[in-house]
Amino acid sequence: MIRNFEISTKITLTYAGCFIFLLLFIELIMYAGFWLALYRPAGKTIDFSMEQVKPWLDNIAQDVSAFDSNTFRQPLVTGVVVRVFDDNGILMADTDPNYLANEIFEDSKLDYQPFFADEDKEVALIVNALVYRAKMDYFFHGEHFTLYFYRTITSEVILLDKLKYLLMILDLFGIIFAVAVGHFMSRKVLKPIKIMTEHAQNIAYGKMDGRIEINPTDDELTELAKTFNNMLDRIQGGINQQQEFVIAASHELINPATAISTGIDFLKHYGFEDKESFNENVDIIFSEIQNIGDILQNMLFLFRTDQNCLLLDKENFDLSYVVEDVMKKMKRDAKAHNFELVKNDFVNIYGDKKRIRQMLRIFLDNAVKYTPDGGRITVTSKNNNGTVQLSIADNGIGIAPENINRIFDRFFRVKDKALEKIYGGGLGLSIAKWIADNHGIKIDVESALGEGTTFTLTIAEAPISFD
Repeated sequence: MIRNFEISTKITLTYAGCFIFLLLFIELIMYAGFWLALYRPAGKTIDFSMEQVKPWLDNIAQDVSAFDSNTFRQPLVTGVVVRVFDDNGILMADTDPNYLANEIFEDSKLDYQPFFADEDKEVALIVNALVYRAKMDYFFHGEHFTLYFYRTITSEVILLDKLKYLLMILDLFGIIFAVAVGHFMSRKVLKPIKIMTEHAQNIAYGKMDGRIEINPTDDELTELAKTFNNMLDRIQGGINQQQEFVIAASHELINPATAISTGIDFLKHYGFEDKESFNENVDIIFSEIQNIGDILQNMLFLFRTDQNCLLLDKENFDLSYVVEDVMKKMKRDAKAHNFELVKNDFVNIYGDKKRIRQMLRIFLDNAVKYTPDGGRITVTSKNNNGTVQLSIADNGIGIAPENINRIFDRFFRVKDKALEKIYGGGLGLSIAKWIADNHGIKIDVESALGEGTTFTLTIAEAPISFD
């Protein structure tokens, strides 16, 4: 049943239980200490009196007249009573005739030995009084006598009874106090968790603007609050990316879809009447279908990377061959721009040839996209003692300084209305960055508005193999 309680209730019960256990333990020790303090002095006074009586009896052994009640009081400690009986049970001496009768003591003697009482002494409980008794044998002129030493601890027992009731009252208040403090502390300790729960419930309704207040103390709950806030930031960032993705994907897909729709509408109305227009519209439809395919392919690529299911087929290969081949195809596909392969040193690298080719094509497509017709795009590949510096430069429109650090963000879109159509959805550079990161390639970007952009890739040369 306890397993089904709330955490605050469990903490309250645990705290209260520990506090009550500690309180009872302390009270038990204190109570036991009082009892020990009662029996110990009483036992010591009796023992001391017995030790004093022995030599005193030996000194008066020749003086029978000194063997009386009055002289017996001399060696005794105050509060100790002595009675002397012969073998016939006749009372020979009594230091206090008004003291408790021996028969009453016998009738009230406890059947069990109290824990703190000495083993060689007896205890009797008479009403609310405790009486301690010790026995000593003595031989006087060839006769055997029995001496009984009594000590009463009545006032102390009454005090203990009062203390017992006082402790019971303190236990009651202690339990109430422990439950109240435990409840307060559990609520205070669990307050951040309660706030986290409320935030988690709000997430289901799309409300993610609130954050947990971080306490200055550096404890586990503060660390949990920081982790929760960071998780909300990541989730919020993911939602923002998804929203940007929907906008970007819609923006990227709506234009080719509109162009295809327009082309089909033209063909439906005019058919083959104008052969030149017919061929032109067919080319537009085909091109836009390819464009949609490229967008969907990029989206699928990023999805596979997110799911960690995109495997790289790495091998040693000549980078200069890949660079030269990509440049040839770019010159063929983008004839409105001037391409120049300034330098292309031989270098052997280790990686996925297909993905490296894809990465280079993305950077070159990016340069074509942001460089007006007739612009110049150069590629330089230099072997520099174990690394290759591959630079892709253009003299296009450039990138604003505040946007350079975000160009690789997935679905990033520039807010400037004049540039939105140019920048598109930003999927290509995100893919290029993923490929570079998974090959240990460092990317440096230099750009200025109106002057162009240069991407410099630092790629490690593959170690020489002697197989």
